[in-house]
Amino acid sequence: MSLAEAPSPSPSSSSGSDDFAALLDAELELASGADSAFPDDPSSASPATDDEGEEEDSEEEVEVEVPEQNGAKRRRVEEQRQDQGMSIRPGKIATGPSKNVQVELCPHPGYFGGLCYRCGKPQDEEDVSGVAFGYIHKGLRLGTSEIDRLRGSNLKNLLRERKLVLILDLDHTLINSTKLQHISSTENELGIRTAALKDDPDRSIFTLDSMQMLTKLRPFVHNFLKEASNMFDMYIYTMGDKAYAIEIAKLLDPTNVYFPSKVISNSDCTQQHQKGLDVILGAESVAVILDDTEYVWQKHKENLILMERYHYFASSCREFGFGVRSLSESMQDERESDGALATVLDVLKRIHAIFFDTAAETDLSSQDVRQVIKMVRKEVLKGCKLVFSRVFPNNARPQEQMMWKMAERLGAVCSTDVDSTVTHIVAVDLGTEKAHWAAGNKKFLVHPRWIEAANFRWHRQPEEDFPVVPPKVKSRDEVNAVTGQNETSKDKEENAVAGVKETINDRKEENDADGQKDKDDAKENAVATTATGPADS
Repeated sequence: MSLAEAPSPSPSSSSGSDDFAALLDAELELASGADSAFPDDPSSASPATDDEGEEEDSEEEVEVEVPEQNGAKRRRVEEQRQDQGMSIRPGKIATGPSKNVQVELCPHPGYFGGLCYRCGKPQDEEDVSGVAFGYIHKGLRLGTSEIDRLRGSNLKNLLRERKLVLILDLDHTLINSTKLQHISSTENELGIRTAALKDDPDRSIFTLDSMQMLTKLRPFVHNFLKEASNMFDMYIYTMGDKAYAIEIAKLLDPTNVYFPSKVISNSDCTQQHQKGLDVILGAESVAVILDDTEYVWQKHKENLILMERYHYFASSCREFGFGVRSLSESMQDERESDGALATVLDVLKRIHAIFFDTAAETDLSSQDVRQVIKMVRKEVLKGCKLVFSRVFPNNARPQEQMMWKMAERLGAVCSTDVDSTVTHIVAVDLGTEKAHWAAGNKKFLVHPRWIEAANFRWHRQPEEDFPVVPPKVKSRDEVNAVTGQNETSKDKEENAVAGVKETINDRKEENDADGQKDKDDAKENAVATTATGPADS
């Protein structure tokens, strides 16, 4: 049984999607009962005389047998097809004249397989309003009023159970995947494919044979899901295909405890290249999102906690332009104790505690988790006043730059002028006037990565871990790349022969004198690149 078709628990203690699964069965039963009341239904026929019929009008209750299998219920709804869009309430139903039959217009709360799941009326071709919820039931579409009703019911259940909603991205958030054909030679030499085939219950790397892929689970993911499930009703929401999402969900949740009928993929999105909470049967006021990509949540940035990307495989590093050794090639990984998932779990615990513990029980329905997220984030750099030095382009307004806005969201005060209240100078160059001012006035001088790290870690990071280092001496190739100069074909031929010499005539004497120094520099650069590789990733 696929995850999307898994049976749902009782709606009294379940999520909106589980609530709907139970509701749908109830509606199908109701429709089946209504169907049996039709005059041409053999089950409602009666050989009684007119006198007996009059007595039955006032006394007899028709007992309706409801088939036990959903398939039977489904067939009866399809056979019904009430063109008038009306439903008949079960109860005392007359088998003679229909003057006492209670008839009401069906509001068509939703459609299942093209039929209203309450009255059985086929959906009009032009009536395509509402939202498709194929991840709950294939062919399901709910109207706006029904979505609002389910969200309201779900909100009451969640608040009663002291839970919020958590939407989890997959790639680079909980896992990292790669195609088998993209595995690097170094990864092959280290036996990464063999490790994925081991019959080890504690392994974290798996082969998806049907998709020709390897998937690596992020460290701490199982503990994260276990603890988060006590505080949140959880969904998977990925831009990947449905088949891929289901396979990953099986790895993360083999017993189908965390994500029953809650695996959302790209085919469920209502807007291309965008994720939205319109397909979640949970209120926006209680929804928290974990994702490594901000731009796919344009309408819900206030619900988002941005995750540091998990780049385990070499192909992932190449995809994002990192020219460094990957974690797999370095035979390293994030630590479980203080990695990204352990860090964000602590943040989620703080948000959950503030949401429920700082409000009276009667005020919970008016609480908004977006305000809690904003408040917790502003505590990160509270008390810091920053001035940026040569971080932004000269012709740009600093207040409009991403780094400036990020610092303000973290609670820092940003300024363009230095004064005694400034605590940090953010720079990439030690030679600026403001950098000298920081050194002379014993202020913190930090690299912009200090702000980025605080944004991902949700804590102010040690300033000494993010120093501003002297710029490296640029090679001739780097200078040419900046100035737009190109090597002539003659230069290239000479460099191919002479190696590190620019030209034989210009560099021969210098290299004779400094040859050993060049060798030492080359060794030093190689060591530096290796040392910074894993950290930069």
